[in-house]
Amino acid sequence: MFFFSIKTFSQEKFVKVNGIDFNVYTKGFENRKNNVPVLIFENGMGVGLGTWDSIIDELSKKAPVFAYDRANVEKSGKDYRLPSIRRVSESLKTILTKLNIKPPYILVGHSMGGLYIRAYSGLYPGDVAGLVFIDPADFTETKINWNQIFQTIGVPEKKIEEMIYNRLYVTSKIDSLHYGSWSESQILGELRRTDFLEINTLPLPQVPIYFFMGGKFEVPADRRSKDFDQEAFFMERTRVNIERWRKFIYLTNKGGSLIYLSQSGHFVHRDDPKAVIRNIKFLLDTISSK
Repeated sequence: MFFFSIKTFSQEKFVKVNGIDFNVYTKGFENRKNNVPVLIFENGMGVGLGTWDSIIDELSKKAPVFAYDRANVEKSGKDYRLPSIRRVSESLKTILTKLNIKPPYILVGHSMGGLYIRAYSGLYPGDVAGLVFIDPADFTETKINWNQIFQTIGVPEKKIEEMIYNRLYVTSKIDSLHYGSWSESQILGELRRTDFLEINTLPLPQVPIYFFMGGKFEVPADRRSKDFDQEAFFMERTRVNIERWRKFIYLTNKGGSLIYLSQSGHFVHRDDPKAVIRNIKFLLDTISSK
């Protein structure tokens, strides 16, 4: 669980949807012009909207911004139903409608938020003007991909089968204290077991797609796996992810970009906020010029 302080977030309020109070933050709407995209932010697993405090205020000078805490996260209310990609997308759609925040949207998702923006873009493709994935949970990977990476770094097949089984089919007990992150991890597990079928059967809107990818291995030595070389795994997985995400970008006829930042870890937008701000501003200019 990660927490970030938000001194600049003065425009927060609650919006009730299906009996749940969602904590939301908006800025920059007072001078919004027709068809100027709104930047919609989806946080990582169990993380609140404060994760964006390194970039959101600067971006609000360029375009209106919206961020929020999903149910069971930080200031938002409780919902003990699992946060499926459809439920989260429908809740977000209702929040935006209640606030009269009309499309078009550029969706920005970090980590688990990447899955949610991909789902929203498939369920409401007409709302979306652009997609920005910041080191997302990889919805293009399959169990075969995972197996091949382990094979490449020399892990025995029996050990691979054991690790994949533990990753996909051994579930943890309900964590009521950290239900937000626990429940979202259950959804991620369900999606992985089906090779992200629910997401990958959704249409992809023909919009620009940007990927930010952190290339810094961050796992401390005392927390690394005893079963395999975790750094070698990270490097090989990074290599194959670049290729898969490159192919994903080519699914749109609107162009895109894959930004690899070797000195950034998983929280790319916090490790190199200037690079993220610069590229999102470029995306906004690209969309506005068309």
